[in-house]
Amino acid sequence: MRTHTLSTAPTRLTRNRDYLAWLAADTSWQFGSAVHGFAMTLICYAVTGSYAQAGAIATVSTIVSMVVMVPGGVLVDRWDRRRSLMISCALRMVVYAAAATAWWAGVLTAPLLYAVGVASGVVTGLFSGASDAALRSVVGTADLPRAVASNQGRDGAVSLAAPPLSGLLMGASYALPFLTASIGSLLQILCTRRIRADLRPRHDRPSPGQDTWHQEMLAGFRTILGSPLLRRILPALILVNAGLNALYTGVTLILTGRGVPAWRIGLIDSVMAVGMLIGAVLAQRLISRVPTGRLVVTIFIACTAVLVPVALTQSVPVVLACFGVLGLLVPAVNGAMGGYLQAIIPDELQGRALAAMHLVQMTLPGLMPAAAGVALQHLGAGPTMAATLILFPAAAILMATHRELRALPTPDRWEIGTVEP
Repeated sequence: MRTHTLSTAPTRLTRNRDYLAWLAADTSWQFGSAVHGFAMTLICYAVTGSYAQAGAIATVSTIVSMVVMVPGGVLVDRWDRRRSLMISCALRMVVYAAAATAWWAGVLTAPLLYAVGVASGVVTGLFSGASDAALRSVVGTADLPRAVASNQGRDGAVSLAAPPLSGLLMGASYALPFLTASIGSLLQILCTRRIRADLRPRHDRPSPGQDTWHQEMLAGFRTILGSPLLRRILPALILVNAGLNALYTGVTLILTGRGVPAWRIGLIDSVMAVGMLIGAVLAQRLISRVPTGRLVVTIFIACTAVLVPVALTQSVPVVLACFGVLGLLVPAVNGAMGGYLQAIIPDELQGRALAAMHLVQMTLPGLMPAAAGVALQHLGAGPTMAATLILFPAAAILMATHRELRALPTPDRWEIGTVEP
């Protein structure tokens, strides 16, 4: 692994026109997708009258997205990422506009909804990595952590605004969430055109030869396995995400079983989103001033401590307080860790490596809601919640015991390594 030290100091993101254009483009898609995502299951139920089919359509879309994610990483690394973004936007715009038209025409049926779910899953799987890969081309490496942290705050704002807006739109017409997603895709096209930076993958090393498609798909996984740091970080992230999914599902089901009103349970997401908004502001200073390794390890340990009360008692005030604090911590750790991961992965491998990491991270956490439901059914609340506690300290231990991770300095002093595939 070859390394070099950053020579550029962090700059103000608000003065970076390319970043602002990228953020507007990415937010347009994320917001439209969130409005559509909230409504999709409800629309599926309204059309089919079946809980099973409504859930199956969402599941099919997720499975299709996972299947094509790694081939999509190859496309993102082969093509100009501007082209990938424009193609994905155009496809989404057509799919969602067609769904809205079908509802207005009274011909939106279950088969058409399956088609919309499959098409959406294919586009998401093939091209979702293009936006993240393009981010490295529009901000300097020293600015990546703060950009990622800012995106976390944006995600919090989207989580707060999209569901109620989606509900209001559905009250007027079930076509409007689809139309909103289509308009979001159109806005992403317009904002992407404002980015002046070269978004083509940079090939910093001469290619040893023409790799086959199969070899290119495996390059992302080889990148992860070839880095001792990535081999330690990825299992820790999987454990944390699995624990959060299990804990969140368990708490939601337990509170529902106790007769807690749905609106009070929904406050969990709202409080965490507010925490992320505030945490994104705090993260800017923390990331710049606190060495990355110390910051990440400290927050992992803090997250473990914060979530213990949730597992021990599912009192609504306790759950809200703990998830609010968790929201405060998330932007800093995701910004620092996410920025560093993007920095050490060569530009020409961004699409494949990020796709491989996302796929691996989705697998175990994706099983946790079902596992939590089965455990609650057969073991009860106490043992199930206690079992989730094992995952968080295990992740913290993995991070805290890695010397290279603990020694990471602030972003302006990172030793950027070219991780070999």
